[in-house]
Amino acid sequence: MATMELGNALFGHPRGKYHLKRGKGFEEILASLLEVCVPNNSTYGEVFENEVFAIFPYYWGDCTCGDEHNHKVDCFIVKPNFLYKPTGLTIHWYKYPLRDSYSNQKITLTGFKKIISACIQSCKAESSD
Repeated sequence: MATMELGNALFGHPRGKYHLKRGKGFEEILASLLEVCVPNNSTYGEVFENEVFAIFPYYWGDCTCGDEHNHKVDCFIVKPNFLYKPTGLTIHWYKYPLRDSYSNQKITLTGFKKIISACIQSCKAESSD
């Protein structure tokens, strides 16, 4: 069983079914995506969305949908920090990209590389239009 950071446990950060181990190569791969698609990225992440994926920073605020017990899917409290639209893969993290992160699907490093490669290609295709 994976351990959860104290702040994450106290503030009820949404979790997914599968824990992503930080420092196993995932961070470097995500950083390569941000370098191409979100060059002004800060440590906390930026908002970016296209037809293939979406990325959002960790949300520090209160509920935005008005229902604290049954959040709507677009409420910032439950919105994933990363969404890969073709497969519906979502990743949530605590404060910083991939810190105490969880996904809704089991993902290997090789699979994540393929996903990020597709995301990068989508950004390159958009910039050439």
